[in-house]
Amino acid sequence: MSNIILAIGALFIFGTFLSSSNRLMTGNTQIAEQNEYYISAISLAQSIIDEAKTKSFDQNTINVPVLVPDSLTAPGLLGREAGEVIGNPDTLVTTAPYTPSSPGYRSTYTLNDIDDYRNYNRLVNTQRAEGYRVKVSVNYANETNPDVSSAVKTFCKKMTVQVISPYMPDTIKLSYAFTY
Repeated sequence: MSNIILAIGALFIFGTFLSSSNRLMTGNTQIAEQNEYYISAISLAQSIIDEAKTKSFDQNTINVPVLVPDSLTAPGLLGREAGEVIGNPDTLVTTAPYTPSSPGYRSTYTLNDIDDYRNYNRLVNTQRAEGYRVKVSVNYANETNPDVSSAVKTFCKKMTVQVISPYMPDTIKLSYAFTY
């Protein structure tokens, strides 16, 4: 009789341990998945900033150096120039026309300066990042404090990239200050 009570007690303790372990492993899996979503979002935001780093500071600095901020694009005219047409949202291009070396997003080969990314939107659907929406804003910023927007031309432009995903409760925001 005492062996039966011991066996039942052991089964009860084992069941409790198994239930706790299962809850812990499920929680760890959810945390790992959530972290993967956030890492993907941060990577997408950083890729936009890195792409913009390959462009000229301003439309007026593409062919000649500019010595004074007054020679830059007016704050109200920041954005794409005529002929710089991409989809809204920009999506991955897998057929011509695209860069000679590989397919990509139209922004890669259509936009030629940083402020062209103003009001830029990208929809990302890959195996790792499905339904991610990337939104970009670009404004002139105070040269000594880039967190403060400027209503006048400066040698500093601040890009803010937001990434929204149906799998994340929060919006990821990355900012970068470009200087000339």
